[in-house]
Amino acid sequence: MNKKRMNAMLGSVTALCMACTTMSNAIVFAQDNTFEVINENTKETAKPDWDSDESTGKTVFYNGKYFTTLKEALTAAYMHGIATTPETPKVIHCKPDANIGTLSHGHVADDLIIYGNGAYVENGGDEDLEIDTYKYDRQTGKQSESGEYLEKDITVTVKDLDGIAAWGQRNTVHKITLNFENCKNMNRIYFTGMTGEIDINLKECSFDSNSKLESHKDTSVYSNANGTINIENCKFNNIDVPLNMNHKMAGTQTVNVKNTTFTDCGLANNQETKTYAAPIRIVAQDGATSNLSVENCEITYSEGKSNCGNGDILLGDGRHDASQTQGTVTLTMSDTKADVMAQKAKYYQTGGKTNPDNATTTTVQENEVVDKQEVTADKPVEVQPAPNSGSGSGGATVKLNPVYRAYNPNNGEHLYTLDEKEYKHVASVGWDAEGVAFMAEEEKNGQALYRVYNPNNGLHHYTLDEKEKNTLVSFGWHDEKVAWYTSKKPQSAPVFRVYNPNDGNHHYTMNKQEKDVLVSYGWQDEGLAFRTAPIEK
Repeated sequence: MNKKRMNAMLGSVTALCMACTTMSNAIVFAQDNTFEVINENTKETAKPDWDSDESTGKTVFYNGKYFTTLKEALTAAYMHGIATTPETPKVIHCKPDANIGTLSHGHVADDLIIYGNGAYVENGGDEDLEIDTYKYDRQTGKQSESGEYLEKDITVTVKDLDGIAAWGQRNTVHKITLNFENCKNMNRIYFTGMTGEIDINLKECSFDSNSKLESHKDTSVYSNANGTINIENCKFNNIDVPLNMNHKMAGTQTVNVKNTTFTDCGLANNQETKTYAAPIRIVAQDGATSNLSVENCEITYSEGKSNCGNGDILLGDGRHDASQTQGTVTLTMSDTKADVMAQKAKYYQTGGKTNPDNATTTTVQENEVVDKQEVTADKPVEVQPAPNSGSGSGGATVKLNPVYRAYNPNNGEHLYTLDEKEYKHVASVGWDAEGVAFMAEEEKNGQALYRVYNPNNGLHHYTLDEKEKNTLVSFGWHDEKVAWYTSKKPQSAPVFRVYNPNDGNHHYTMNKQEKDVLVSYGWQDEGLAFRTAPIEK
């Protein structure tokens, strides 16, 4: 069998296996932003077989049974009885890429994991998991005044489910922990009430009011309660108030925003939001403390657009009917360019006019830091210089290392390596030395990029996805471990990946024109591969 055919077959088998591979453990966020592993097999008695006759016309699987919609599966899970411990969550699987139906107030009152597998909630309802708002009866699965709201602390984890939302008007003191990972075009997460702590963890999720799944245009994430809210590697597009925290409980709310982009947010598309619209808004009522940390974020506006006048980060409530006595808001910030505006009551007058004496605005540059400090409308935010050459924070100098590129004229491969000796060696045996391609971060600041080698065709592959790397290794590729560490900063330059279906070659480039030319010749555009700091001259 020739190498080209072998490689094509390897690629097809790999893609199929990657699509079908299911992790045996669920990774969820812990309060300290580390990961916990929950063994899903402690509760499940079976896994779905989407090729079976029983699954025909169905899109959701729970506890050995198939259902037409997620709403039906949620009802069955609730009626199944209370999940007594976090180690035995109820587990729901969605059919890959399926339409799992409309969803309005799908009741959840147990520890739960939903594997979306790229499925999506259809427009036409509120698309939400409802928690602690209505009393439900476990015997009927329906609302009942003789039922219960929430009977214990719960953790709900949702992975790879597009268009989903979560909503609640709290009635109990039980703690709710919500984990969403890789959920695209989510509708919103909106919880009101001043009883019960709530933690919200979003990783690699997106909210886009321009998408076909129609994210909520006003607010993406809202909470009145104590707890920790972690937003990491997320994207918000054309939302009036993506992060809208109005902390009303005595106690502390912590909001951490990291490696996240806000595009055309805070425009006040809905004029009713003009007095509080901003990409990030943090308000603490009397007796409450809200701590905001912003790291490595990007807030941008398209040509001809700008925020409605409340800055990129709005701290404090400046509406004409706001309380004169407000709580404590602190800010910690690094590697983010933003206008920070602090307002107090009556910055906005009746009729829409503003009183500049009731607000201050401070422009924080990307190379400046804000050490943790209380922010009020009476004085500007104190900033400090943070000289750095990479994605570190806090003023520390970060060392960047060159990644070299060499070209093999025999098979058309480009080799990328941090190892200068390897680079010089391949050049000595006939490869074209093409110089520095990217810059590598220090391990503590970067994200691991893995390299694997296909012995059948002599090609290398580079990926941020450890699962993808491990799958290729299981099919005979050689694991060459971490190639280098890429930039986590959303402001860093994008590196594009294209694929040649004729010989299985992947190419990585910062040059969009080079990428576009290859695509015009039949290469497949695989989008963003990773990000890199500017090349040092």
